[in-house]
Amino acid sequence: MNIQNKYYRIALIGAAVCIVLQVVLFFAVDPYLASVVSPLYSIWVILFVVGWRTEHPRR
Repeated sequence: MNIQNKYYRIALIGAAVCIVLQVVLFFAVDPYLASVVSPLYSIWVILFVVGWRTEHPRR
């Protein structure tokens, strides 16, 4: 896994920000408001897969 790959970097930073935001919203504001962030995880997974396919193309 090459961290210089921009898709990997965006996916990892985005997932980390989502986790932190979800924890803060859960404890500070409202647990139901924190659930709004959950659908964003699929975006970070898709970006991670795009980065994987960019780094390891089919032959």
